[in-house]
Amino acid sequence: MIGVVGGMGPYAGLDLVKKIFDLTNAGKDQEHLPVLLYSAPQLIGDRTAYLLGEIETNPADAIASCLNRMYQQDIRVAGIPCNTAHAPVIFDRILSLIPSDMKLLNMPDEVSRFIKTQYSGLNKVGILSTTGTWQFNLYPQKLETYGLTAIQLEREKQDEWVQQAIYHPEYGIKANSKLICSQAVERLMKASNWLIDQGAEIIISGCTEIPLALPMSHINNVPLIDATKVLAAALIKETFPEKLLSNWCER
Repeated sequence: MIGVVGGMGPYAGLDLVKKIFDLTNAGKDQEHLPVLLYSAPQLIGDRTAYLLGEIETNPADAIASCLNRMYQQDIRVAGIPCNTAHAPVIFDRILSLIPSDMKLLNMPDEVSRFIKTQYSGLNKVGILSTTGTWQFNLYPQKLETYGLTAIQLEREKQDEWVQQAIYHPEYGIKANSKLICSQAVERLMKASNWLIDQGAEIIISGCTEIPLALPMSHINNVPLIDATKVLAAALIKETFPEKLLSNWCER
């Protein structure tokens, strides 16, 4: 069974489960894969707030608690649909708190490997992410290990465009996941176009809320990589590789 730690945010967890179903070769109910979504948002503190020093409690402890409960239900492979939760100060602690025989996939690593494999001719990668992910250089460090170059927004643009698109209390995606506000989309498009102007040949939706607002596969002919979709495919490969659609990249 595939495990998904949800609640970061709740709709991002649903999005990952839906994409697991979407990428599975199944013709009837019984041919779909077993998935356990554990969504306990009330337990898990905001990852960006922790990284920026706004809260003291590391959300890793609550995430690990969810994973340990899932382990008791025979989950041995799991994913976290939250890029920011993969910052080493959070992710490494999670790994230290769960059983060694539970495989927790690393989303930024899977995305970086995917880009290197599927877009071998491209090198400059633009990043859309929370400010927590931005500040800790999560994607630049991962991409560098694959010989790729990251392009990130300037701090002012990062805060004004992407962070507000995600977190603004009125129009942010977290506050309006059921009906995405146009202001959030406009800010994300501004950020994407700025990255393209700086030479980005490919862009990563490096926050699991962003694909909810930007579901397209390209922006101005530049590929837009859905990190949630890549994680979904990786979870299928890790558990039931024969069930992954051969053309999943195009779905």
